[in-house]
Amino acid sequence: MRSKKLLFLLFVLFLGSALRAQDIHFTQYYMSPMTLNPALTGKFEGTARIGGIYRSQWSSVINNPKTRPYSTPSVWIDAPIIQGFRKRDWVGVGFMAYQDKVGTGGLTHSAGKLGAVYHLGLDKKGNSVLSIGGHYGGEQRKVDENALQFADGFNTDGTYTQGNSADFNRILGNAKYTDIDLGIVFSSRLNKTMDFNIGFSMYHMFKPNYSLISTGSSGGGTGTPQQGVSKIPRRATAHGQFNMELTDKWSLSPSFIFQTMEGNDEIMVQGLAGYLFNEEKDITLNMGLGYRLSDAINVLVGMKVKNLTVGLAYDINTSSLRTASNYRGGFEIAANYIIKIYKPAVVKPKVLCPRF
Repeated sequence: MRSKKLLFLLFVLFLGSALRAQDIHFTQYYMSPMTLNPALTGKFEGTARIGGIYRSQWSSVINNPKTRPYSTPSVWIDAPIIQGFRKRDWVGVGFMAYQDKVGTGGLTHSAGKLGAVYHLGLDKKGNSVLSIGGHYGGEQRKVDENALQFADGFNTDGTYTQGNSADFNRILGNAKYTDIDLGIVFSSRLNKTMDFNIGFSMYHMFKPNYSLISTGSSGGGTGTPQQGVSKIPRRATAHGQFNMELTDKWSLSPSFIFQTMEGNDEIMVQGLAGYLFNEEKDITLNMGLGYRLSDAINVLVGMKVKNLTVGLAYDINTSSLRTASNYRGGFEIAANYIIKIYKPAVVKPKVLCPRF
């Protein structure tokens, strides 16, 4: 029974005219700011920020050597580059790349995007900031069609002949398209020990065509195969985080994310506690739990050493798939580093002449 369900899943992934699979997402969503919200680009104190995150999912279910589980690497770099129209405003830019890959045919969704954001200071002290911006870039969806087998290609003796399959001839190797994402974030420092942020983003604004199915050939069947129509749905994301210092040693950061993509919803809440392990070396240990509704419990651990932050996450599957997954969901590792390059202060020497 499990094998039949997996075959049906792969059939939907590869042949469905409109894919209903997951878009790129991470359990450690705040460790991947540019895939969470374009408006988080360049929103930090420092010269530049570099980071990466890697997720592996469903290896316990899709465990055939020829069938790849979900694997999702992503890297990015961003920076606040120039002052805005006012002294308390600034402009942030960045670049991110990611790839989502799964299945026998290596169904791959990859992207490279540039981002630009205007951060608007709402008060003179810079305690409240409204950030508005977006991403623009190219994306590609591709599959190794030679690794796929279709029902109409099987012979009566059980052998497979690829040339007999009409479905095989309808598969396009890749689909390239451009994409635009937009986002907005409001952040505010309430006092010396508390701050928060809340944001909304919309990915795939103009729903580009990413179909891998052809509708036939131009020129009466002798020309180039014509791409079918399969629009990637928009993904709307709302998120928020509240940070508070409980004591000189302990801090707490509850957060949430809500995502929806053509009727498929994801709701996740998390709580991350930080413990200042070594004040002199600026080492903080992070630990926490989260829950993705009707899907998984998130276990979170990590560490911050000065400007370097690393994190690990593991999803304990609690959905109806737990019998097949044996409660094993996804694993993530993430890191980001803030580079700080400041000009040394120029101090003019003062000569004190004593009075006699």
